[in-house]
Amino acid sequence: MRHDFITFLANQPKWVRLGIGSVALVLIGVGDYFASSKLLEFSVFFVLPVSFLTWFVDRRAGLAGSAWSAGIILVIALNSRRQTHGHHQVAYWNSLIWLTFFLLITFLVAHLKVLHVRERELARVDDLTKVATRLALYEFAEFELNRARRFQLPMTLAYIDLDSFKEVNDRSGHAAGDRVLITVARHMRRSIRQTDLVGRMGGDEFALILPNTGKVAALAVLDKLLKTLSRSMRLNRWPVTFSVGVVTFLSPPESVDQMVQRADEIMYSVKQAGKNHLRQEEIAA
Repeated sequence: MRHDFITFLANQPKWVRLGIGSVALVLIGVGDYFASSKLLEFSVFFVLPVSFLTWFVDRRAGLAGSAWSAGIILVIALNSRRQTHGHHQVAYWNSLIWLTFFLLITFLVAHLKVLHVRERELARVDDLTKVATRLALYEFAEFELNRARRFQLPMTLAYIDLDSFKEVNDRSGHAAGDRVLITVARHMRRSIRQTDLVGRMGGDEFALILPNTGKVAALAVLDKLLKTLSRSMRLNRWPVTFSVGVVTFLSPPESVDQMVQRADEIMYSVKQAGKNHLRQEEIAA
């Protein structure tokens, strides 16, 4: 639930996020004004809009929020009954301390955001093959599944297993096996549209998501891909062939798991029948 809310905020237009942060600054400023009249400390809560602006907008917005927060604190302090005998220099000093604190918070949150984005990227890109990970493929498939439901679009998923891959590892070592995977992934990336996605499901298994693609169009794409892959395997003298299970949904299934499971079952039936073949199924409902 919390993740969904954060994602919802992050997907809002920039002006909306700026507006939320600005309103939060004003509200906390009002709270600080009334709190100061009762000699209560409230300024620390400015950390909330400063952090929000830094994370959900950018570092510049966080810096601006820090400056505004310190400015509001200064104005309130100068008009507070605590400022007796004209000792305004204390108010200026305290505001400077708060400004320094808010700036530190801004740079800390900005750094954490960079680390967070980097971690998300690492979790979504396979380190060896540079294609999508299983997690990223599931997220992409979920998005396309929802779009297919809204517009009643067909959707195809292909599950590809490398036959005799273990033989390459056993005979030539894992370095050669890695080269096979890298080569296969590279040809897959080059053979699909920008709207498609290839992901490594684990080990020597890959999957292709082909949105808005019917049975005939999917077969044309996969037939061309398999010819390219087979030619590359022969040129490199790798004894690798491909077992492929393809399922085209004319009516979107209930879940991504259902899609993947059906394509995996079809691929497994190809393996059982002798490998090195493509089998396709079309599901109307």
